[in-house]
Amino acid sequence: MTMNDLQRSAIVATLVKECRARDAFCGETMVQKSVFFLQELLNVPLAFDFQLYIYGPFSFELQRHVSSMMADDMIAVRPMEFGSTFEAGEQIAYLERHSANVIADYRHQITFVVNHLANRGVKQLEAVATALYVAITTGDAPIDERAAKICEVKPPRITPDEALIAIEQVDRWRKELAA
Repeated sequence: MTMNDLQRSAIVATLVKECRARDAFCGETMVQKSVFFLQELLNVPLAFDFQLYIYGPFSFELQRHVSSMMADDMIAVRPMEFGSTFEAGEQIAYLERHSANVIADYRHQITFVVNHLANRGVKQLEAVATALYVAITTGDAPIDERAAKICEVKPPRITPDEALIAIEQVDRWRKELAA
């Protein structure tokens, strides 16, 4: 089952709301990487197309979707001292009413992502998302091969040590979820 746009918006807005409820910064990188994890690690059928880009996996389709959500006041941007963060918009209540079942169905996955990603900075988000992307695209090659691939596609942004740490973290999450 692939979600329709309203359902996708409900998941993204709920993610933003949960991040902000923990007083976590929730900028574009957090949304992009969180949705990537929801989709690729936790099997939430959002069906956004991701590609490896400057700061790891990125979806131009998701970027357009978020812009549309902002135009429809489902999420809003709040300026902060260092950048800006997304927040739930005025239409969050509409999304929660009309997509309550979808939100309930994927609440655990959203909570998992917020628990594991919301406290990370942009560089850490880039590393773990790239580690997941490489794991998926290399068919779970050995750790040293995945680390080399990350360093190959992200030089000098991710060091070999950072790549290994990110791979080990992603592998732990995958094992935890498989149990």
